[in-house]
Amino acid sequence: MNRPGPTAPNPPGPGPGLAWLLGSTRNRLLAGLLVALLVSGALLTLTAVSIGRQSVRHAQENDARRLATLFEASLHNAMLQRDLAGLGHLLQTLGDAPGVARAGLLDIRSEVRFASDPAWLATTHTDRLAGLCLSAACPGQATAQIQWRPGTSGPALQLAYPIANQARCAACHGPASAQPFNGVLLIEFQPEHTLSPPQGQTPALLLVGLGALTLFGLLMAWTLTRLITRPLAALTGAADRLAAGDTQARAALSGQDEFARVGRHFDTMAERLDHSMGRLRSQQAFLQQLIDALPDPVLVIGADHRIRLANHAYRQIIGQPRDRVAGACCHRIGRALDQPCPATLVHCPLAELTGANPPRSLRTVMTLRHADGTDIPVEIEAAPLPVDGLPGVVEVMRPLDRSIRFSQEQRLATIGLLANGVAHEIHNPLASIRLALQASLRGLQTDTITREELVDYLELVDDQIDRAVLATDRLMRMSHPPGDQPSPVPLAPAVDDVLALLREECRQRRVTTHVELAPATVQVLADHAGLRQVLVNLVHNALHAMPEGGEIHIRRVESADGRHQVLSVRDTGTGIPDADLPRIFLPFFSRRADGQSGMGLGLAICKSLMDHFGGDISVRSEAGAGTTFTLTLRTAPPTATAPEP
Repeated sequence: MNRPGPTAPNPPGPGPGLAWLLGSTRNRLLAGLLVALLVSGALLTLTAVSIGRQSVRHAQENDARRLATLFEASLHNAMLQRDLAGLGHLLQTLGDAPGVARAGLLDIRSEVRFASDPAWLATTHTDRLAGLCLSAACPGQATAQIQWRPGTSGPALQLAYPIANQARCAACHGPASAQPFNGVLLIEFQPEHTLSPPQGQTPALLLVGLGALTLFGLLMAWTLTRLITRPLAALTGAADRLAAGDTQARAALSGQDEFARVGRHFDTMAERLDHSMGRLRSQQAFLQQLIDALPDPVLVIGADHRIRLANHAYRQIIGQPRDRVAGACCHRIGRALDQPCPATLVHCPLAELTGANPPRSLRTVMTLRHADGTDIPVEIEAAPLPVDGLPGVVEVMRPLDRSIRFSQEQRLATIGLLANGVAHEIHNPLASIRLALQASLRGLQTDTITREELVDYLELVDDQIDRAVLATDRLMRMSHPPGDQPSPVPLAPAVDDVLALLREECRQRRVTTHVELAPATVQVLADHAGLRQVLVNLVHNALHAMPEGGEIHIRRVESADGRHQVLSVRDTGTGIPDADLPRIFLPFFSRRADGQSGMGLGLAICKSLMDHFGGDISVRSEAGAGTTFTLTLRTAPPTATAPEP
C-alpha cells in the first residue's frame, strides 16, 4: 500500500512590516514617499553644497583675475622706471593681501625674480607654468591659467598670469614679436574653508530641505489620497463585493478624471452583469420548468459525474428532493454507489460518450435505486452535451414497466411492417376477380358465353373474395387487443396466418419455410393476437438473421405428460454471440445481423406475453449455424373451445 510522502513545509510568510507594506497601495505609496523624501533631502543637501562650492570657486577665480589685472599696470610702471625696490614692494604688498599666501614674479624661464616670500627668490617652478606657452612660436596668445592644487588644509587656488610685452618695454625686453611676454605673475591663495558650509550649517540646511520636502510630501499624500487612494479603495471594495456574488455592488465615483471614468465604466459593467445574471436566472428557471414538464426523467451530467440538471420525473422516480439531487454524483444519488459505475459491467453513458471515438448516441438499460431501497429498471437514451466547457451527457430515461405497456403499439407497428405481404395477398385475388369479371362482361356483350362458363367465373370471383377476406381477417386478428386471461387458441391456424402474412417477405429474402404441426387440432392456452404477435416477432428475427437467404423450421412436440406443447422456431442464420445471449430479452437491446437498427422491443414483448400465457421462452444459438427459439405453452383442456377474436 502506498503511503503518502512527507508534506513539504509551507514557505514562511512575510513579516509584520512587509505584510503592512504589501497590504494596500496606500501603504506602499506612503513608504515610497518617505523613501523619496529622505533621498531627495540628501540629494538636495549635496546639490546645495556642490552648487555653493562651485559658486565660491567661481567667485574666487574671478577675484584672482581682477587682482592680477589690477597689479599688472603697477608692475609695468615699476619695470619701465627700473624701480626694482618698487617691484619687490608691490609683490610684498600683494603677498600680504587677505587670502593671498604668497606672490612671485617669474621670468619666462620660470625663475622667481621677485617674491613676497624670500624663500621663493631664485627658485625655478617649471611645473607651475607647465600649461603656459610663452614663446613666440606658440600658435595662440597665452591667457591666465587657474589651477586648484591640493594643500594640507584643503584645496588652494593658484593663478599664473602672463605679463604681456608692450611696445614701451621693447628697450629692455626686445620687440613683442620676438618675446611676447615679459614674465609671469604667480599668486598662490590660502586654502579657503568657505568652500564647505560653515560648521553647523549642514544640519540646518538638511533640516530646511527635509522640512520643505515634508511639506511637499504631505501635500502630495493628501493629493494622492484624494485623487488615487480613495477612488482605488472604492473600486477595490466594489470589485471584491462583485467577486463575492453581490451584483448590486457599485463604485459610485464622481468627477471627470480617469478614476471617475473607470468607476462609471465599472458601474455600467456591474449593471449589465446584474441584468445578465437576472436573465440567466430567469432562463435557468424556465429551463427547469421546461424539463419538469417532460413526462420522462431527464438528467444532465457533467464530466465530474455531478448532476447539473434533473427534472421532476427523475426526482420522483428515485424519491429524492431537489436540494439533494442538484450537484450530487449521479452514481451516488441514483444507484447508491460510492464510486462511478464499473465500465466493464454496465454501459455508463458518461464513460462511453466522452471516451475515445464516442458514438453519436447511446441506448442502454440500467437499474436505479429508489430512496426506499427498491430497484427500478430503466432504459436510457444518452447523447453527448458540453457542460461548463467540458464533455458531459444528457440522458432521457424510460421506466421499463412503461415500455412493456407499449406492446399493443408495437403490435400495430408490426402490422405496418406486414403491409407488403398483406398487399400481395389481396392484390392477387383482386387481379383474378378483375379478369373473371372482364371475361364475363365480354361474353354477355357478345352473347358468346354459356351459363356453365358464367357460373364458373362467378365461383372464381367468390373464391378470390374469400382469399381477400381471409387476408384481412388474419390482419385483424393481429391487431385485436389481448385478453385479460389466456384462452384456448388453435396452434396450427395461428402459425398458418403468420406464414401467410409473411409469405411475400420470405419469397423476397429467398427463405423457405418447413412446418411440422400435426395434428392440426392442438390448442394451447394463449391469446389469438398475442400468440400471433410472438410468432411474427420470432419469424421476423429469423428473416433478419438470414440476409443471404436460408430456411425456417417450425416444429411442434408434446411434453411427456401432455400438459405442455413445445413449439420451436429454428433458422439457419448467423446466430447470436454468446456475450449477447443474456441480454436479448431486455427492452431496447438490438443487435440485428443485417446491420439495420431496430427498436429492441420484439423479444422483450415475447417474453412478457409468454409470462402472461403462463408459458416460457428460451433460446439456443450457435454462431454461424443458426438460432432456435423454444416456446413452452400450456395445453388447453380437450373440452375447451377456442373463442374467435
